[in-house]
Amino acid sequence: MLTTQALIIFAKLPRAGDVKTRLGEAIGMQEAARIYQCFAEHAFSLGRELLEKECKVYVFYGPAASVDEMRTWVGPLLRLIPQEGMTLGDRMHHAFEVTFAEGSKRSVIIGTDVPELDLLTLEQAFNSLSHQDAVIGPSSDGGYYLLGMNAPTKELFDGVAWSSETVYHETIQRLSRLNLSFAQFDELADIDTIADYKAYQDRMRNVKAST
Repeated sequence: MLTTQALIIFAKLPRAGDVKTRLGEAIGMQEAARIYQCFAEHAFSLGRELLEKECKVYVFYGPAASVDEMRTWVGPLLRLIPQEGMTLGDRMHHAFEVTFAEGSKRSVIIGTDVPELDLLTLEQAFNSLSHQDAVIGPSSDGGYYLLGMNAPTKELFDGVAWSSETVYHETIQRLSRLNLSFAQFDELADIDTIADYKAYQDRMRNVKAST
């Protein structure tokens, strides 16, 4: 069967001081890196599940020199490609271009900051791309945790004020201006600060208490 779907995961090597630094200011950089590693491994596990559903899975990683450490961490199944580009937008656009150049007809990108993302949401994203040009999932910080497209669209990435509270709404506006149809998913929490993390822990405790 020809694989025409691709999941893109953006990830970094979980080094203390390089990841989750805002959280690290409250709980220490080592602990923040451990939490980041757990969140990233959740994303990798979703990717491995999608491999069984005829989906290519790519981990676009940084820094580029960390390939051996990344391979040891990620394992043999997921394809590793270094991120390329000056801005986050450049790097995401490059990732989409790579997947479409390698035969993907539907590509979805996610990060590693949303541990409540589940397999069903990813499957729904790919299904939505059968009748929409794009799909997007807003995150609680004003960005998005998921973006899917049927073709690389550079206009969605150029000049965006990344890491601001306007990223999601600006992307929605750009999709509309480009006359691209899109599906919007439910908002999920992006875990960056100690307040985010405590709220996430509370939700997990409530879930366990109700089961």
